[in-house]
Amino acid sequence: MAIARRYLFSKGNRNVINIISGIAVSGVAIGSLAMIIVLSAFNGLESLVSTLYTSVDPDLRVEPTKGKVFGLDSANYASLATWPEIHASAPVLEETVFLQYESQQNIVTLRGIPESYLSNLHLDKHLVEGELALTYRDQSAALVGFGIADNLSLFVRDGIETIRVFAAKRDGMKSMNPENKFKSTRILPVGIVALNPEFDYTYFYTTLDFAEELLDYDGQASYVDITLAEGANLNDAKKKLQAHFGDGFSVKTRIELNDLIYKTNATEKWVTFFILSFILVVATFNLVGSLSMLIIEKRKDISLLRSIGFSIEHVRRLFLFEGIMITTLGTTIGLGLGVTIILLQQYVGFFPLQGGIVEFYPVELEIPDVLAVIGVTFGIGLLASFLPVTALLRAKRLQVVSVS
Repeated sequence: MAIARRYLFSKGNRNVINIISGIAVSGVAIGSLAMIIVLSAFNGLESLVSTLYTSVDPDLRVEPTKGKVFGLDSANYASLATWPEIHASAPVLEETVFLQYESQQNIVTLRGIPESYLSNLHLDKHLVEGELALTYRDQSAALVGFGIADNLSLFVRDGIETIRVFAAKRDGMKSMNPENKFKSTRILPVGIVALNPEFDYTYFYTTLDFAEELLDYDGQASYVDITLAEGANLNDAKKKLQAHFGDGFSVKTRIELNDLIYKTNATEKWVTFFILSFILVVATFNLVGSLSMLIIEKRKDISLLRSIGFSIEHVRRLFLFEGIMITTLGTTIGLGLGVTIILLQQYVGFFPLQGGIVEFYPVELEIPDVLAVIGVTFGIGLLASFLPVTALLRAKRLQVVSVS
């Protein structure tokens, strides 16, 4: 296809066709550049969200399908300690409570967990003040989300006062006295954690013993969090847990616990991808125009080629290859620039995220996205090349004519 390459890269006759071909190449390049950058940006956001929203989530969570709590003995929870697939497990009591610190008040979600499970929450990197612990001098203590601490005007420091925690009594509605509707106790906050807005303004961690005493539960849990051993198969462990606990329980993976977040991000990513694909279709109209004008201009060349034995199909392939070359050149330039920009941003960082939770805007290059961009770009390019070739190079127009 040397003739097609000569048409595209010839240094002579820099006419309007060459200019339009250059514009067509630029359109394909800009379209593929935009697509790969946008997809990589969504990948970066998904990874960031995954890190921020799932670091405190377990590998697997077992929760009852009905009711707020269940008995640990009735579910044979203790036997999980012998499973080789499980690194650690913890019963968790969760309930909405009311906090009061000096004159400030806040409604939060209390989570009571065994302190031995605290290290599996991976909160050490997110501790902004105090220490990562649930006890202080052998007494139950609390970890507070940064947003809750801000609402309470709370700072962890020497001599800090305790927080008063109020919880509704389960039988409190029977009493006419408002004071008998709630149970309250005090607890010392020892650490403040900043993870993400949902966590920071919602969760208040204490020991399981404190939660049981406050909520009047004994040997019961809202759910069980499980961290798997290294190398354990997630799906196999999930099936085994489901069989162990039975139909009255559901077993969810970390992704399933944040299903809405992942689905929303994935939907936005591919909707944006399809919108950019339509924009690329518009950009390839230049390719249609370029090939159309090239075919019209090269009528004498076409007649010459036909006279020396080129078949109709060969002539069509010649100009179809011209369109493929324009698409290939544009895609190579666009993807080359896009991948370079993404890798620089991913590993060096030059586009800052002002006021964000990370220093630079997150991006992440994934091979399936590169393949998707190549597939869509070449698909649109082939279609844009096929239209003028089939419309202008019809059999009647390609009859052998003498060339004077």
